[in-house]
Amino acid sequence: MSKFNFFSRVASKRVLGGAAAGFVGAGTAAQQFSSQKQARIQEDANAEFNKGYGYYDVVKLPAGCTEGFQIKNNYPIPNQVPAASASRKLPPGPLPGPDLPVPSLDPLDEARWLEVDFRTDPEQYCKLIKEYCWAGNSNNDFNIHKNKFRDWYHAPWMHWNPNGREPINGLTFERPTPALELSKDQHVLRQAWAIGFYNAIGASVFGQIWKDPGNPKWDSHVKFPLGTCVFKVLMTEATEQEVPCLKGAPTLQAVIATPESAAMKTASKRKDHAEPLRLLQVDFAVRDDRIPVGPDGNGWVFGTFMYNGDLTDQDPWDRIIPVGLQWGSDPQLTPTAAAAGEKPKQSWINPDADALLTKLGGQRADLTKRWGVGGRLNGPVDNFKSACASCHSVAENNSKNAVELLPPKDADESTFMRWYRNLGPGQSFSGGDNWSADHSLQLMTGYTNYCLWKNSANGLIHKAKVIIPFSTAGREQKVLEANSRPLRSEDVD
Repeated sequence: MSKFNFFSRVASKRVLGGAAAGFVGAGTAAQQFSSQKQARIQEDANAEFNKGYGYYDVVKLPAGCTEGFQIKNNYPIPNQVPAASASRKLPPGPLPGPDLPVPSLDPLDEARWLEVDFRTDPEQYCKLIKEYCWAGNSNNDFNIHKNKFRDWYHAPWMHWNPNGREPINGLTFERPTPALELSKDQHVLRQAWAIGFYNAIGASVFGQIWKDPGNPKWDSHVKFPLGTCVFKVLMTEATEQEVPCLKGAPTLQAVIATPESAAMKTASKRKDHAEPLRLLQVDFAVRDDRIPVGPDGNGWVFGTFMYNGDLTDQDPWDRIIPVGLQWGSDPQLTPTAAAAGEKPKQSWINPDADALLTKLGGQRADLTKRWGVGGRLNGPVDNFKSACASCHSVAENNSKNAVELLPPKDADESTFMRWYRNLGPGQSFSGGDNWSADHSLQLMTGYTNYCLWKNSANGLIHKAKVIIPFSTAGREQKVLEANSRPLRSEDVD
């Protein structure tokens, strides 16, 4: 008797002999199998949530390196964070003028920048935020586990992506800088990598969504509370010879992408060794709703610093100058108005930063490519076809349509200006039943990465990212992958 016939007969006997029980118990068995599978997926999700790095076999520690990046994700939940009471809020209406005293803030908030009018004294505003972010971090190379002064946290699930966290300092791949963009001496494309941090008040939003790390819930609009502070340290592969302002810049070690992979705007292939990256840019965003959401602002103030090696501060991490601030997207500043000479009213650009880029002599010395669209704020390595606030305004939970950071190249003026609205909490970029991430691209990216991982765990895709042909799953998978690409990665041509 052949093996085939033997096993066929045994199987037939089992089916026929237990037919009645099978028909009765099939549903229960299937439910049990499904429950066990979901329990295993949640257990695996817990493990992935606590990973600092590691996307399949793409991201791994180089030989000889024994300690990798550790995520800090023991997030507080909202009721564990002191809420801003009425006594801590500035009065409604116009910002206090120089002759009007501002009420003292409760020390629990420590948000001293809220005592400063960012429109009349932007440099002091930037200085106070920098001091807040630097305390306990700059002296520890931004290993926030060593900060004994203040709690900071990393965004979750930024590792699960071909472009996700590298294994030594947890940096993520950002838009590469094309040749000659930063300086006339920068003759090749250079990579940019960054890591972001949330203070306890801001991290409480992650604590709410990932209250159960194995089964996160994002089923409503997000609002980051007053007192939220987020900042990002951005490092470049460029050298001092290529970009002279990098003289003496502090460094972080990182395992970055191969040149071939970076040229394709992806970090899906990494080098097998670490190398130093240099400080070039620092971004921050703080919740500041002294200007009501609407024509004049969006409830946030975005800011950027740039490294300047000509400064003489003893600590090299302190050799940064403000680039500018942005508290709205100037929804009235159309391309036509900008071409006619109108300037943004919701951005401030530091003349010293203007002078520094002019001195470097790269493509950024061109006024049309200096900062963001129409003169709005952007950092020196950001895409000059966007701006800080407009780029972040697209952040949302959207599994139906790919979220684009930039307007289509052939967009008419009306379509173009959709990216320059002042959106507040409860207002998602795409509208409908898409939940707003309240300008947090890291929240959108991390949650999207989780959804991609869950699709993989459920068997909807293979590790090679071949989509199994279920039409709905296939469409959603393509959307998720589009929304999980590198931040600020679009072409600048």
